[in-house]
Amino acid sequence: MSALAPGILIAAPPIGDPNFDRSVVLLASHDEKGAFGWVINGPTMMTIGQLLVRAEITEDVVESPGQVRRGGPVSEEQVWLVYPESSRLVGVEGQFQVAPGIVATASRSFLERLGQGQKVPGLLAFAGYAGWGPGQLENEIRVGGWLPGPAEDEFVFGTPADEAWTRAYERLGTSPMAFNSRTVGLA
Repeated sequence: MSALAPGILIAAPPIGDPNFDRSVVLLASHDEKGAFGWVINGPTMMTIGQLLVRAEITEDVVESPGQVRRGGPVSEEQVWLVYPESSRLVGVEGQFQVAPGIVATASRSFLERLGQGQKVPGLLAFAGYAGWGPGQLENEIRVGGWLPGPAEDEFVFGTPADEAWTRAYERLGTSPMAFNSRTVGLA
């Protein structure tokens, strides 16, 4: 574990990278090899029902238990499922704790259970992930690209995606304007 993970990263305005504009990243891992997480408020790519058809788990789109959002620009063909600890499925390999109360998996058997009608309250699905090489994230934080914060399950699962960026700043008692690099009135 590091001081950054588990945690969230809140994009500073403007971050200068369209992949992360106004984004909030749930950071699952951070060490000397780099960092890894998911943009929890990325754009919707498809429903989970559509994903199950694409993955050839079901033949028809089943009632969708949610949406698949773009989790980051890396390996967008890989789907990650993030859900509350209380929704952990018995007998599914590859589930791991991201933070207290938050579990994730990329397990196909988890998707198969969804296709069989298993309900998973609070389920979030992400296509792809956000990744940083050694020292890259630290440099982006140092130059003001990201504001780190705590990963809390009630925020991750209880905040609408379109409100996540603003609410993440509010939770830390600040606003995006506090990180604007332009200073007015200085000569």
